[in-house]
This record gives sequence, structure tokens and C-alpha cells, in this order.
Amino acid sequence: MKILLVDDHALFRAGLRLLLNSMHGGLEVSEVASASGALDFLEAHQDVALCLLDLSLEEGSGLEVLGRLKEAAPETGFVIVSAVCNALTVRACLQAGAMSYVPKSMPPATLRKALDCVVAGNVFLPDEVLDVAEAPVHVPVLSPRQFDTLKALARGLPTKLIARELAISEHTAREHVSAVFAALEVHNRTEAVIKAGRLGLLGMAPN
Repeated sequence: MKILLVDDHALFRAGLRLLLNSMHGGLEVSEVASASGALDFLEAHQDVALCLLDLSLEEGSGLEVLGRLKEAAPETGFVIVSAVCNALTVRACLQAGAMSYVPKSMPPATLRKALDCVVAGNVFLPDEVLDVAEAPVHVPVLSPRQFDTLKALARGLPTKLIARELAISEHTAREHVSAVFAALEVHNRTEAVIKAGRLGLLGMAPN
């Protein structure tokens, strides 16, 4: 059975490879460090049974990457293995086609159960993730301009460059920044980006 590991941390990939080989015999484990590498690999190897994907890759948001990979390899079972675990992100990954979501903090036995379930064609969520996914979540609704402003904040752009990129005045850009702060109930740019990341907003499309 072919398995592809997609994570930009070589040490974690090496540990995961050892773990997988200790769990199952006869595995052919390959690894890549980027979204583009994963896309190229899956397009060239249509017989990959499982893809273990980290959401925190440098090339694009995790949800965007998952969507592209799922489109390239619709028959591959995708298991998200991530340090991030919040209700919005878990739900969005499942909606995008992931068949399991395993936090990196989970014990090896949990990953083995996830792989066994996915290979059998079943969705698997650990109890801890299921509890998170079922918890009610308040996600602020942002206008398209506010969403663009949030994305710009996440890239570290100052107000002047946000105004230039969105083709608006600096005064209007400051108003959008203030509106984003109010919607997220935060007081500065750092808090806004951190909270938006926890809510999964940075990987979403604008309303």
C-alpha cells in the first residue's frame, strides 16, 4: 500500500515514517515537503492509497491545498495530521473531503486506528476531535472588503499598503481594520491574526 506524507518538517516526516513502518508491514511510504511536490507526486502516482497531510504548509492555506490534492487524486484517502485543532477547521477539512483528522498530540494508536478506518473506506475522528467538531462555534461574519483586509493583515501589510492593494484611501483602510478588530473582538493586529487563525478564517473564502 502506498502512503504519501506531506509535511514541511523533515524530522516529523522521519518520525512518522518510522511509526508507520512499525504499525504495518508492506507499506511503501513516500514523503514530500510542499504542496506543489504533493500535487506532482499524486498526479504521477494515481495508486496512492493514503495521504497524510499537514495543514501548516508554506504554499497556500491548508484547506486550499487539500482541495487541490483531492481534485488531483479523488480516490486517495486524506488524513489530516495537524497541530491545529478547532471546530471550524475540522469541519471545513471534512467538507473538503478529508476522511480523518488526527492532532499531532494524539498517541500512535490513534493514528493507526485512523489509517485502518480510512483504508476500509470509513471516516474516523478521535473522540477528542469529535468533541471539538461538535462544539458550537461563533464565527464573525466579515464583508468581502473586511475579509481582504484580514488577509492583508495576516501578511503583515501596513495600512498604507493595504489601501494601495485594495485601491481605497488610507482612511477607508483604517476603518476596515477597525471593523475587523471589532468583529473579532480583539485590540491589535497580532491578536486579530492569531484569533482568525484559530477560527480557521484565514483558510476560508470571502462571503
